[in-house]
Amino acid sequence: MIALIQRVRKASVIVDDVTVGSIGRGLLIFLGIHSQDRLTEADWLARKCTSLRIFPDDAGQMNLSVRDVDADILLVSQFTLYGNATKGHRPSFIEAARPEVAEPLYEYVKRKLSSELRRPIACGSFGASMQVSLVNDGPVTIWIERAPEKTRDS
Repeated sequence: MIALIQRVRKASVIVDDVTVGSIGRGLLIFLGIHSQDRLTEADWLARKCTSLRIFPDDAGQMNLSVRDVDADILLVSQFTLYGNATKGHRPSFIEAARPEVAEPLYEYVKRKLSSELRRPIACGSFGASMQVSLVNDGPVTIWIERAPEKTRDS
């Protein structure tokens, strides 16, 4: 499972000319789901995202989490995070989970993030063509990846 996390001043998602999710200060999380991902990876990732200390404290050091600063989360599904372009010029998405696997895991991550944050989060629309707008704060962009349990080296 991959989370591409951007600390933002604001972010929004539009589907068919309708804003389906928007936040002010917080985290925009693009979520990629691997074909072998399960609840274990989703649980770990939700805890990691909400505990990640990338907001500045009073001294300007990145010491505070999204929970600590009472900021928001916007979650956007993005299978293209598993695009492999090492061969040729057209990415292969063979490692990305099919929608019947990815959508339930996306919904689970959404619930887990909301639970960890202790309030609802904003979301894009799974599988839709979305236009995402953001104002990156910093800029701060973090890539977090957790290999599926079956493929992780222990």
